[in-house]
Amino acid sequence: MQTDNLLQVIGNDLSVLHTAELQAIEEAFGYLAQKYDTSKEFTNTQPYSRSVTYYAGDRIYLDAAAYNPASTYAINDQCLNNGLIYICQTAINTPEPFNPGKWIKLGNQYDIFFAQYPNPVFDYQATYMKGDQVFWENKVYTCQRSSFTWGDDIQFRVYENIPLPNIFPNDPVNGKAYWGTGTPYSVANTLPTVTTAWTAGDNRTQSVLMVVIDITLFHVHSRISPRNIPDLRKDRYANAIQMLQAFARGEMTAKLPLIQPKRGARIRYGGAIKNINSY
Repeated sequence: MQTDNLLQVIGNDLSVLHTAELQAIEEAFGYLAQKYDTSKEFTNTQPYSRSVTYYAGDRIYLDAAAYNPASTYAINDQCLNNGLIYICQTAINTPEPFNPGKWIKLGNQYDIFFAQYPNPVFDYQATYMKGDQVFWENKVYTCQRSSFTWGDDIQFRVYENIPLPNIFPNDPVNGKAYWGTGTPYSVANTLPTVTTAWTAGDNRTQSVLMVVIDITLFHVHSRISPRNIPDLRKDRYANAIQMLQAFARGEMTAKLPLIQPKRGARIRYGGAIKNINSY
């Protein structure tokens, strides 16, 4: 949607757009929250600042005010020059024209980056050996005991009694014995250009992002005349709801982190564990 058209629809009031975005996110939540860990998907995208501590999965974008040759700049101040974002590496105490030698180029204005995960995210269904490392809840954990191998499940009598194959690292009872205390992980005082800490690009699930945008635009148009919403917006909204329903029912798989342990399955089973007799 063209910026001019959008501003006309919202009456040049960006708060209207913000409210519609919140409504769209809440609507998507309602379909996805039973199965997917939406807290890790619906996160804010903040402008980058070297003074902020970021955590794995955090998402930032580059933006700053245009360089002003009549101003002074301190180290780590940022500016926009010819469509590029720079960060100051040499203090400018006397106003002067832009000098590239005193600045570090970060990238294009509005470029998006996200903080990398230092290790694979813990998966309660995976098999871990002693010494393996995982990431969980902003910490890196080292496996102290290998994953469970129960052997014959008949010993548990019913399916509901079969334990999970792994203890969660932050389990208040057994987590320390199986994973230790963990080491906090964050990305601090690190430029987005450091490829060992940051990845260029948008880590949001693009299909879900598209759905939220379509729902947002539908609600924005609704505020003017609910009976005169463009057919395109109606069709896109209907398709967005159908996609969310398909994600919720399991007919489509969204590239979103699942809730652990698994929930939201369409088929449930239980009862006594069957004997397997062979002769």
